[in-house]
Amino acid sequence: MTHTLTGARLRRCLQTVGLATAFSLGAGTLFGAANAEPVALVLDKSEGVEVSSFTELMPGDVVDLGADGHVDLLDYAACQEVRLKAGTVTVSSSGYSLDGGQEKVLRAGNCLKADADANTDSAAKGLTVTLRGLTLSDKKAAALMLRFDDDLRDQYDTVFVSFEGGAPKRFEVLDNILTDMPSKEDDEEVDVELFLQGKAPDYGVVMRKFTIDPAEVGRKTAVVIVK
Repeated sequence: MTHTLTGARLRRCLQTVGLATAFSLGAGTLFGAANAEPVALVLDKSEGVEVSSFTELMPGDVVDLGADGHVDLLDYAACQEVRLKAGTVTVSSSGYSLDGGQEKVLRAGNCLKADADANTDSAAKGLTVTLRGLTLSDKKAAALMLRFDDDLRDQYDTVFVSFEGGAPKRFEVLDNILTDMPSKEDDEEVDVELFLQGKAPDYGVVMRKFTIDPAEVGRKTAVVIVK
């Protein structure tokens, strides 16, 4: 659940909010082993392939694509979107493998990585890889999904997401977050600001900002890996 805060309420919240309830990353997997790290995110799939969009693939998962089925993945390690067609996908701790099919790189993924010195303005860098290449005219992005890596999960437990300088939406834990983006014209980009709040005892806050071009995403949901 999200709550929209005004600027004044956000400042008060950042001063007083307590530690969020601990959570497990086990939800949303097929057959993932406990405490295993996810390898990839399912972005899209063809009819008949038994895996849901936005499911995270975990070590031990097996996906049967059949003779002509396909699945589009966001490979976390390589930060790129790939299409796997036909055959069987097997996931291990070292990544995924495809037996009896073909793999095609669609384009670079969308990864946000701040400068190592989080105390300077340079920590609010934009996306290190931009979404370019594959554009589907009927798949303009209307939503944003944020996937936070484990280092950020260890340091922060709350994130506020603001579009175009508007009132932030608050998310209590750094789970995979899905939220609607504001509707804009086809040729307009969307500015996004993230305010990451640290865990007790200091509750320190860092900001990350980047820009999404909904028309260039090629899917209804833009997925950003935040590192």
